[in-house]
Amino acid sequence: MIRWVLRVVVGLIVLVIGAVVLLFVLPADRIAKVVTDQFEAATGRAMTLQGDVRPTLWPELGVNTGPVTIANADWSPSGPMLTAQSLSIGVDIGALIGGTIHVKRIEAEAPKIILEVARDGRANWDLGGGSADDASPNDSGVNDSGANESTGLPQISLDRATMTGASVTFVDYASGGRTELNQIEASLSLPSVQGTANLALSAVMQGQPFSVDATINGFADFLSKGVVPVSADAKIGGSAIAFKGRGGLVPFALGGALDADLADMAAVFRLVGQAAPDLPLGFGQKVAVTGNITVTDTGGVTLRDGVIRLDQNVLTGAVDLNTSGDRPSITAKLSAGALDFSNAIGGEASAAPGDTTGASGWSRDRIDVSALGTVDADIALAAASIDIGLAQFGRTSIISKLDAGRAVTEIKELVAYGGQIGGSFVINSRGGLSARATLAGDGVALEPLLNQLAGYDRLLANGTVTINVLGVGNDMFTLMNSLNGDGTLKLGKGELKGLDLVGMLRNLDPSFIGAGASTIFNSITGTFKVVDGVMSNVDLQLLSPLLNATGSGEIGIGGQTLDYRVVAKLLEGQTNGGISVPVIISGSWTKPKFRLDLEAIAKQQFGDEIEEVKTRAESEVVKKINEELGTNVESLDNIEDTLKKELEQRATKGLLDLLGGN
Repeated sequence: MIRWVLRVVVGLIVLVIGAVVLLFVLPADRIAKVVTDQFEAATGRAMTLQGDVRPTLWPELGVNTGPVTIANADWSPSGPMLTAQSLSIGVDIGALIGGTIHVKRIEAEAPKIILEVARDGRANWDLGGGSADDASPNDSGVNDSGANESTGLPQISLDRATMTGASVTFVDYASGGRTELNQIEASLSLPSVQGTANLALSAVMQGQPFSVDATINGFADFLSKGVVPVSADAKIGGSAIAFKGRGGLVPFALGGALDADLADMAAVFRLVGQAAPDLPLGFGQKVAVTGNITVTDTGGVTLRDGVIRLDQNVLTGAVDLNTSGDRPSITAKLSAGALDFSNAIGGEASAAPGDTTGASGWSRDRIDVSALGTVDADIALAAASIDIGLAQFGRTSIISKLDAGRAVTEIKELVAYGGQIGGSFVINSRGGLSARATLAGDGVALEPLLNQLAGYDRLLANGTVTINVLGVGNDMFTLMNSLNGDGTLKLGKGELKGLDLVGMLRNLDPSFIGAGASTIFNSITGTFKVVDGVMSNVDLQLLSPLLNATGSGEIGIGGQTLDYRVVAKLLEGQTNGGISVPVIISGSWTKPKFRLDLEAIAKQQFGDEIEEVKTRAESEVVKKINEELGTNVESLDNIEDTLKKELEQRATKGLLDLLGGN
């Protein structure tokens, strides 16, 4: 495309020279016809001039025109390739006499340019005609006409070329893509085609203003002969990008130092015609990147020695980006210090509307995971610590793979809550949100873990825990109420706060609860299943120096409720030793209720006396019935049949007596 621009410049220089020469031999109304014929011979495209062509001799040799039109390729359906309200060109007559072209100025007013790529790959800026493509590839240097044969460009110097009120439309008929740049204000200086080109450009694309200032040192070689020193500074809204390195067009390549401060991500995404993803704080509401970057013509981008800032999080390492697929694909190996993703997933329990029981509820705020579908990724991360809000982890090494909205994270190392955790997480955003956790923790401290995950801080112990659960839902409330899976629990020595089982059993008093109450134990073991957000257990065993206990019941993870029965037994030698005392735990996690199962205690402690009293009472009742009815009933077990037969016999006898029978 840049070749096309320079070839048009050459054509315009021909126009200047022809117009000035013809000024002295032809009338003005014929000058336009002659110079447009010369332009077509130089470029292969027809030019139409409206109004007079007005040559100038002072202060520089030049020409001014009225409206200008340059024809498009014959296959294009879009009309002229270029239109402008006017052109003004000035050249250095002294340099021209000396055999070189020194353009003092080119000014284009409101040019409109259409660039197109056909379905078969043809580009409308591939111009025919002229000698630019006729240079022999076996030659080198500068030919007799002053053209540089390595690029096919004449020895041109350009003090200043400007465009005001310009627009450029790019259409790719193969992909259906269309890009428009409007309100273009641009200036270009090129002291030598082999020297340094300076470009300043401001424009609006997709409704977003931006500006670029670029310097290319070795312009001719930049076009077709490898890479040359290049620097550029761009501004997009509140974002700034700086690059200094080397680059070239054939093939396209770029490599060097990048310093990008993308503080205005919304502006960056508007520029490429996309809505900025609603990322949680810590995932890149603001992004800054520094490092050595390489860009290839296949859509590949690499970052080495990179420093990436995602809001308050800082990561270092290497990143590879491929933009040639349906979605951008990222491969990265990163390390970090402390990472804070605490705003990524809501999990704080809040009072449920209309709650009068003191129970709390999970957040019903929607969890937005749409960003997972915008990119594919394969990322290895090592961090000193990670805070995800619901949980906090120490030294961490993970590998996370994201494919079409499904993220699988494998834990290589995870130090958390005083122990080690291994396993995997799966977060799937395809058609909604689902999450699976398959984890095994060894030496994990339960109190901080359960406090952060569920707001439950009454169990102090370290142990081994396995969890395999799946939840589906777009908010924490739905997720927790949909959990299904299973797990195991094996704890060592610890303390159960808020409940003094020993005090309850010694005194047969359920008031041994609340602040200051606790139960010391040597171990707790058990397994559990989770169905629709309810965890059930039937084999809990608690061993302590003063008592043993078993437990069974349900814990509502979704509803944060308790319905559990612990049967504790004081060891021999204690007050009330040998008695098993059931304790029923109910209510909510935040306000649990404890009560003794008095009926069960009574049956256990006074069972023999109750049976004896029951037997004596039954004997007295049987004796009284026999006396009143003259029956011979032995027990209450068959009393109903005996009484029925007796009543039937008496009724029959009474009826016969009434009828005068025998």
